[in-house]
Amino acid sequence: MLDVLTRILVYGTIVSGIWALVASGFTLIFGVGRMLNFAHGTLFVLSAYFGIVFAKNLGINPYVSFILAVILVGLFGVAMYRFTISPIRHHDIMVIIVTLAIALLVEQILLLIFGSYQTSFPSLVKGVVTVGGIPVPVKRIAALIIAIIALILLELFTNRTKTGKSIIASAQDTEAASLMGINVERVFMLTMFISSVLAGVGGLLYSQIYAISPEMSMKALLYAFAIVILGGLGSVRGSIVASFIVGYILIAVTTLFGANWSQFAMLIAIIGILIFKPSGLFGVEE
Repeated sequence: MLDVLTRILVYGTIVSGIWALVASGFTLIFGVGRMLNFAHGTLFVLSAYFGIVFAKNLGINPYVSFILAVILVGLFGVAMYRFTISPIRHHDIMVIIVTLAIALLVEQILLLIFGSYQTSFPSLVKGVVTVGGIPVPVKRIAALIIAIIALILLELFTNRTKTGKSIIASAQDTEAASLMGINVERVFMLTMFISSVLAGVGGLLYSQIYAISPEMSMKALLYAFAIVILGGLGSVRGSIVASFIVGYILIAVTTLFGANWSQFAMLIAIIGILIFKPSGLFGVEE
């Protein structure tokens, strides 16, 4: 029994760190621009495929491929915002429809190019270590460390830098931020870049541990959306806490009952929490 609990704790923490990255990016763009980006899961998958092409097809060093893929998916997110979201930003339903259409379009393009079979990004590190008597691949631990570093950098950036404070100001009141001389449109583009980078890093870390396919984009979106709703829309810290709740539930149910029950149990838990607190764990009643 102790081995089972240790496995749940170790593997749950690792997978939670990855989903915390993805969910933080999703809630960040909503918190600042009040935009529900339904192509967020696509950024998660697209980054993994960028990295796979660079590393496997072009023979570029995996570390360099990782960085190039993250930058490229960040630029893709900015371009998506600039040319498709920005003109309709004040129309919430249109933003959802357009980003969902982009997600489906990119998924079909990836299916045409790579097919539906699963593939993985090359491992950044190799080896196995023992944690509490449980063998854990080093790449999983590295993924958790990278995720934690990225989340800490996000926290420091938003709270300790002038640009980060501009993002917070824009999230609180865009009109007041504009009157203070903040270029709100530029802030939105920067936020979209950061949001895309977080999704991209999550996708690359996930794809070096598990296999990935184009259809994974919808699953990633649903996971991120469920976590954000649970944590509270617009609350990055809430998303991080909710990610760990979801991560531990997924691993616990998978370990005890099998993978087929994991998503079912996660959604039931989220529904139960939202019945008692509709705004989410850290959300604010509007």
